[in-house]
Amino acid sequence: MAPKKQTQDKNLRIVQLLTMAWNAKSVSRIISITDQILELNSNCVEALLLKADSIEDTNERTQILLHALSAVEEPKNLINPEEKNLFFMVLNHRLAYTYFLKENFDEAFKYCEQALNFVVEHESEIDYDDELIGVVSQLKTLRYRILLRHEDWREILAQTMRDGDKTLAWAYSKLIAAWATAGTNQRKSICAPMFWDALMLAPDVPFYMLGFFEEPDDDSDEEVLNDFEFALMFYDVISISNEFHDWFARGTILFGLLSGRFENEEYEYMVDALDSFGGYIEYQHMRSLLTSTEDSEVIETLAANKCLAE
Repeated sequence: MAPKKQTQDKNLRIVQLLTMAWNAKSVSRIISITDQILELNSNCVEALLLKADSIEDTNERTQILLHALSAVEEPKNLINPEEKNLFFMVLNHRLAYTYFLKENFDEAFKYCEQALNFVVEHESEIDYDDELIGVVSQLKTLRYRILLRHEDWREILAQTMRDGDKTLAWAYSKLIAAWATAGTNQRKSICAPMFWDALMLAPDVPFYMLGFFEEPDDDSDEEVLNDFEFALMFYDVISISNEFHDWFARGTILFGLLSGRFENEEYEYMVDALDSFGGYIEYQHMRSLLTSTEDSEVIETLAANKCLAE
């Protein structure tokens, strides 16, 4: 058989096996199929990525992802060479997140920066689709989380000034860094508008962060699951100080009461909690002003009346 025909047959078999792997229902089946692909091409990027995503051991996963990243530059290792940029970004994100899970934050930051710098340097060459835009957003979120871990407040503020994407990670990072760098007497007045802006992006997130809401079911709406995943990743940063935590809880409970998120015994408990945080008089005043429990109207009214600013 001619070499070209052999190559075509091998590539066709790889595509068939990849389709089987994507449709496989169990992790063991995915690993079994990707191993078959890697026997045909040990550098097949798609197979390496699929296998890495199926491996629980973070050390083994790291090695597979590093292998895939080293192979991505060679067109023959991709089913569709035009997707090289996408796979480069995805692999960097997977590596960054895996290192983050291993608490190797320097390596995690390195792979975030490598991918995001690539976007800046090759902007004219990159074909942005929804998937790539999503990967870039995830990389920025992880970078913010690492900077928060390092308490690099001034770099966070510099990043938020340059960042045109007003995401949850952008909003919460800006809020926390602003609190950490503001003078004691100015913190609340500076950060109150930032808190309401963050809340407007995803009103349920602080309730997950504070443990007021339970984990959503796996079959919940994608938006609900994304909110919970963000809260799970960022929840501990609201404990940078007791003062910030209590102020953050005060704003969350105030909004929760006015938007109808608490009922019956829970309502009474939250009213008492708000009183302990010094927000009861504010709550009574705002309740007299509001005519709706709709989220956006409540948040806009709270912001307009400078709630949390004192």
